[in-house]
Amino acid sequence: MNISRISCSEILIISLSVTGSIGLVTYYSDTNAVGRQAYEEQKQVLIERAEAFAEAKDTLLSSIADHLNSPGFKEQSIKILSSKKRFRPNRSNFISTTDGDLVTSRLFQTDLEAESISILTAGAIIALSTETNKIGRYQPVQNTTTYIDPEKSIDVGLRFFKDPRAGRPTTTIALPIRDNSNKRRGYYAVDINPKILHASMFKEDQSSILSPPENTYAVAYTSLSRITVIHNPIQPDQYPSLKSEGINNSLNNRPGPYLYLNHERKPVVGAYQYIPAANMGLLVERDQSVLFKEARKRLRKILVVGGLISASIFIILRRLKSQHSQKAA
Repeated sequence: MNISRISCSEILIISLSVTGSIGLVTYYSDTNAVGRQAYEEQKQVLIERAEAFAEAKDTLLSSIADHLNSPGFKEQSIKILSSKKRFRPNRSNFISTTDGDLVTSRLFQTDLEAESISILTAGAIIALSTETNKIGRYQPVQNTTTYIDPEKSIDVGLRFFKDPRAGRPTTTIALPIRDNSNKRRGYYAVDINPKILHASMFKEDQSSILSPPENTYAVAYTSLSRITVIHNPIQPDQYPSLKSEGINNSLNNRPGPYLYLNHERKPVVGAYQYIPAANMGLLVERDQSVLFKEARKRLRKILVVGGLISASIFIILRRLKSQHSQKAA
């Protein structure tokens, strides 16, 4: 072997290239395996939370529909809608007074944790409400409201819109009030804080059950062109507009990659799906920086060891070439 013809620099470059290639192939293999496992874990959590949300929504709507159809409520609500007066919940009992006013403290449901409950006329004017300052106002039962007719189906997707007074999303559910001849006389409208539905996805108030911990985002259009979370448990007064590949894919009910940049432009492993029960997207994400920590350690180890071996070979060849040159002289 003619050592004088061997280029030490070329050997070093080849050795470093081989080391780098081995490191990258190993890192890709490790991250692919870890990422796939993380995705499958998150997908399972996602399915469970989606089912819990849908179940809580169905329970909520069933409760409202049952109350709406109760004889006591139907009788009193029709009496209110038939009256030319506008009544306020200003007594402690559910009776009719001598001047014809109605006492309504027991008319509305108390088990919903609703923000407000109202009875609307057929023209969507608030005739009675738990918020007295709303009485006499117009409240739409379309567009920004989820209108549900129990005689047809309660399997209707909720709509979330930002409440300008509260500064956060809300969902209003409106159901028709019918008399005994099945004529629609008005509406029963319930304003629900999305916090209640959001909390239904978590057991024992624990938002993170994976290791490393995950972040769950329930997102929806809260205006015609603005996407936000429906409830922010960490910062209840913060609802910035959100955008990411995962969010867009979830809201459009289409498949996509599980490795992407989230709304904060951070690389994440994400599982997501569309939730028809609420016209929203649900995402479960974990940071790649945490998940791929061991893969990065292994990559660094390969590069360091490979670099040391390459440097050692380079030094040995340089010395051999130097000794060969001295003997030839």
